[in-house]
Amino acid sequence: MKQSALLGRTSGLRPAQTRRLERISHRRHPEGHGFDWLSLQRLAAESAELALPLSLVVDGRGLCRLLWVGPLEHSGQLMHRLPGGVRRLGGELRLVTCAGKPKQLAPQASEAVVGLDLQPQLWLRYANTAEPGGHWPAAAYITSRDPAEPWQCLESGDLAELCELEPPEQVAAPAAKRTPGKEQVMLLVLSPSDPEAARREVAELEGLVRSAGAEPVGLVTQRQSHNAAHPLWGEGKVREAALEARRLGASLVVTDRELTPAQARNLERVLDLPVSDRSELILDIFAQRANSGAGRLQVELAQLRYRLPRLVGRGLSLSRQGGGIGTRGPGETQLEKDRRAIARRIDKLQRDVQKLREHRARLRSNRHGQSRMALVGYTNAGKSSLLNALSRAQGSEAVLAENKLFATLDPTTRRIRQANPEGGPPQTLLLTDTVGFIRDLPPPLVEAFRSTLEEALDADQLLLVVDLSDPGWENQLQTVHRILDELGSEAPRQLVANQIDRCPASALEQVRSLDGEAAFVSATSGLGLERLKQVLFDTGARQTPA
Repeated sequence: MKQSALLGRTSGLRPAQTRRLERISHRRHPEGHGFDWLSLQRLAAESAELALPLSLVVDGRGLCRLLWVGPLEHSGQLMHRLPGGVRRLGGELRLVTCAGKPKQLAPQASEAVVGLDLQPQLWLRYANTAEPGGHWPAAAYITSRDPAEPWQCLESGDLAELCELEPPEQVAAPAAKRTPGKEQVMLLVLSPSDPEAARREVAELEGLVRSAGAEPVGLVTQRQSHNAAHPLWGEGKVREAALEARRLGASLVVTDRELTPAQARNLERVLDLPVSDRSELILDIFAQRANSGAGRLQVELAQLRYRLPRLVGRGLSLSRQGGGIGTRGPGETQLEKDRRAIARRIDKLQRDVQKLREHRARLRSNRHGQSRMALVGYTNAGKSSLLNALSRAQGSEAVLAENKLFATLDPTTRRIRQANPEGGPPQTLLLTDTVGFIRDLPPPLVEAFRSTLEEALDADQLLLVVDLSDPGWENQLQTVHRILDELGSEAPRQLVANQIDRCPASALEQVRSLDGEAAFVSATSGLGLERLKQVLFDTGARQTPA
């Protein structure tokens, strides 16, 4: 296996230049620390002739593992380009860059990101020509604890002296705390001008990340501009996010809004990290929560609809469609075949979802003559807990109720019974728990789960559950009303204020002023449940035909 690799802008090099660069990459440097002065002089001569920066990656044994031709900002993650990978590294890495002019010695934003990926113990940067008198401008950099300045100058002076410089111990910024088995995620947010609204949106995004099984480790925000035609993050802010992600050890960046395919690719190019938007994050949560066949079917359909326009490929794998005159040529690319295969899968899933919709419609028709009510509301408002409390379900019969966003997906119907005050058989009604709503619900998800949402649309009455312990309950209630209006729901709506034992008194007064007929309950402590049940049966008796 080769000791060193020559990569970068090598396609235009003459054979003699390539041989000289390869000889430089095979020269050995001092073991432990420092650089070979003669090798760096030869590297500077080649940099001046090519008018390009040149960089060397040297391991702890003094072996040059990589010579990169051109700016480092185009190199991607250097660690993945080393021959043999990480397992062949001999101790701490050192990085040296012949940067060109003396004014270009400080690492630029894109180069700083590449350096943080490599995490060298020392980064030596110097000019490709000596000044009069033989002085060769150079500067040595180490990682900084300041997020705004990821690289700090340890010492500057003549190259010959810095070649012998020994880096101090414990110079790197402290490593980010990692939770074993969890992906580290950095949040990239466009915050509104209202600080309270911005705080709620960030908290909701953090909740989504944790619900997906990852750990949010950092946050980069930018004030949203209402004047921009396409309000997104500026290039400087994205580069700041790239540096922050390296400092925190993040392996994924999640944005708080949906991205177009082009926007996602541009962000990934600058960040040099995978990027997921809020819609993709919600789809991932749904995929984890889908336990039934119907749920998995609808989630797969939503994911394919989301990913089809975002499918990318190199287009290098070509196949002929057939043989003979008129069919010779490049044929279709692998990307086009993948798109057609996904389109066929979407068609099949749409037919299956239509069958599911018809099946659920037949089930609802069998319940004709019974009072049917549905619990709707923002995700994690306590709908499942309220259903368990009203139906007194325990053990395996209880619906999963966790303090997570989108803990349950599939609609669950329970029969609620109450003794008949006039004697005779007990009164009954059907109560259905539905999937929770959220702000800016992805359109592919709404369309795929329309058959599930029809359980709520076809109910005789909707119980709008709000969590009064959440400071943003008013905005969540507005979101639920807006989604129901967009779905064409015409059923009467009954406001149910949950968590009254954990909310401030001012929230109770706000609810009373908003809706004088609102019901106040606590699903966990049982407060107000009997009164709510009586209201439901009284309403059901009025709505059910005799």
